[in-house]
Amino acid sequence: MATKLGKVIAVLTCVVTLGVAMPLDNFKLLIVHTNDMHSRFNQTSKTSGVCSPKDAANHECYGGFARVSEAVTLARARSKNTKTPCLFLIAGDIYQGTLAYTIYKWRIVSKLTNMLKPDAMSLGNHEFDDGVDGLVPFINNAAFPILASNLDLRKEKDLNVPNLKKSVVFDLDGVKVAVIGYITPDTKFISQAQEVNFLDEVDSINAEVESLKALEPDIKIFIALGHSGFEMDKKIAANVPDIDAVIGGHTNTFLYNGYKPNSEDPEGIYPTFVTQQSGRRVPVVQAYAYTKYLGQLSLGFDSLGEVTYATGNPLLLDHNVEQDPFILQELNEWGKNITALSNEEIGRTKMARLYKLNHGKGWTDTPIALQHSGGIRTSIDVSSREGKVTRGDLMSVLPFINNMVQMSMKGSDLLEVLEWSVHDYNEHERAGKFLQYSGLRVEYDLNQPNGKRVTKALARCGECRVPRYEPVQPKESYNIIMPAFIANGGDGFTVLKKNYKKEKEMDVTDVDMVDEYFHRRSPVYTAVEGRIKFVNSMKSAASKLRSLFLLPFLVPLATVIRTL
Repeated sequence: MATKLGKVIAVLTCVVTLGVAMPLDNFKLLIVHTNDMHSRFNQTSKTSGVCSPKDAANHECYGGFARVSEAVTLARARSKNTKTPCLFLIAGDIYQGTLAYTIYKWRIVSKLTNMLKPDAMSLGNHEFDDGVDGLVPFINNAAFPILASNLDLRKEKDLNVPNLKKSVVFDLDGVKVAVIGYITPDTKFISQAQEVNFLDEVDSINAEVESLKALEPDIKIFIALGHSGFEMDKKIAANVPDIDAVIGGHTNTFLYNGYKPNSEDPEGIYPTFVTQQSGRRVPVVQAYAYTKYLGQLSLGFDSLGEVTYATGNPLLLDHNVEQDPFILQELNEWGKNITALSNEEIGRTKMARLYKLNHGKGWTDTPIALQHSGGIRTSIDVSSREGKVTRGDLMSVLPFINNMVQMSMKGSDLLEVLEWSVHDYNEHERAGKFLQYSGLRVEYDLNQPNGKRVTKALARCGECRVPRYEPVQPKESYNIIMPAFIANGGDGFTVLKKNYKKEKEMDVTDVDMVDEYFHRRSPVYTAVEGRIKFVNSMKSAASKLRSLFLLPFLVPLATVIRTL
C-alpha cells in the first residue's frame, strides 16, 4: 500500500529523537457516529415522526437520545474490555425538526447532547437556523469541542469563541488522532449564517492537516468529520492525501452491508471506499439520520498510521436497544410543557401513510404555490392511530415556521426558478432546493445542460371556471405563494429575491395555514396525481424522488390564505 511521505518522515524523526518504538503498530480504533439527529430527543415512529403509544406498545419505535446513549455506552464498554480506544463523533445537524426544539431551542439541545458525552461534533447547516445568536450559547455550553475548519469569521466576531475549533487532537493510548471538522458552504444560502463566510472544504482540511503536522509531528491519524453531503465526503477522501477516514452527514445517506434491517434502502456499502491517486483506500461513512441508526466503524492501522482494515455496519436502534433511564428522566422534565400540545389533534386524514402520496397537489382553486423540499422535514405515519394528525406531527413536518409571501412574477422568472430547482439535482443528493408545487406540471430532462432542463412547464389557470393547465408564457404574469425563506433568496433562489416585496409578506405562517386547513377540511384527502416528471434519462430518479422529496404532504396552502 502506498504511504504518506509526511508520516514516514515523522516516524523516522521520532525514532531518532526518542529512540523508542511508537505504539502505533496494530493500533485499533472504534468510531461510533451519528449525523442529522434533528432533535429526535424522544423515540420516533418507523418514518421518524412522532412515536404513538400504540407504536411503542408494538415495539415499532426507533432511536431517540436515550437509545443513542445506551448504544454508545455499550460500545465504549466493549472497547474498554478489548482495550480498543473508542471515539463518539456527531456529524452535524442536531438542531431543528421537532416541537421540543421549536419551544426550547439551543437549551434542550445543549442539555441532552452533553448527556450523550460525544468526543466531538462538527457544525451542520441547521445549527445556523436561529442565526449566530442562537448558535453561540450552544457552543459555549457544550462539554465537547465543536469543529469546522472552513469558516471565515473575520466579519462575524461573535463566533470567535474558544470551543469552536478547526480540529481537536486526541491522545488514545499514546497514539495521537486528529479530528478535523467541515461544513457545507451552502449554509450561506440555506440557513441564517449572517456574516460568516464559508471556504472550500478540501482546501481547508488540507491546510489544517499541514498546520497540525507542523505543530505536532507525531500525529499519525487524521479523521475528517463534517456536514457537506456524501459526494463531498468522497471528494475529501480522494483529495486530502493524509486523511484516513471520513465521517459525514447532511445527505442522510444510508450505507449498509447485507440485507437492509428496516425500511431504508442502502445507497452503498458501509464503509464506502475511495481510492486516492497514491493508491490509498479511504473509508467514508454516514449513518442515515433522525437517531434511527448508530454507525460503528472499526479501523486498524500499521506502524506508519496507514489503514489496514475498515469494517462495520450501522446498528438499528430498535426496541432491542434499551433506553438510558437518566435521559428518559430528563426528557420527562422537558416534556411536561409540550406533551399536551404535541398530542393535540388538529385533524384527520383517510390516508394511512401520507409520505407515499404526491402531496404537493390537493383539490384547490389556487393558481400556484411553491415549497422547497428542505422545508418539509419528515413523514407522518398515521396508520396506527386511525388517521389522527397531531400538532406534534405538524411541527415535525414544518419546523421552521415560515411566514408566507404572495408574489407576482413574469413567466420567464418562473421558468428560471424551476431551472434552479434542478440545476444540481442528482439521485444521491437530497437537494433542499428541489421544489414541490401546486398549480404546476413540469417535465425535466436531466440529460440537458443547466438552464435547459425544464422541457415542459404548464401552469394552472387561476381565473378559469373550469381549471385547466396552459404552457407558461415568458411575458405573462403569475401570482404565486411561497415561504418567506425562498422568497428572500434562500437556497439560492436569487430570482425570487429580485421579485420580493416586504409588504407582500403575510402575517400568517405555513404552520398556521396547514392547521387551519385541517380544521376546516378534515378529514383531508390528497390527490395522487403526477406533477413532476423526468424524461429521457434517470427514470429511477423519478421514483426515488417520490420517496425522498414527496414527503408527508404539502396541503393546498393557498386555499387557506385566500379564506383567512
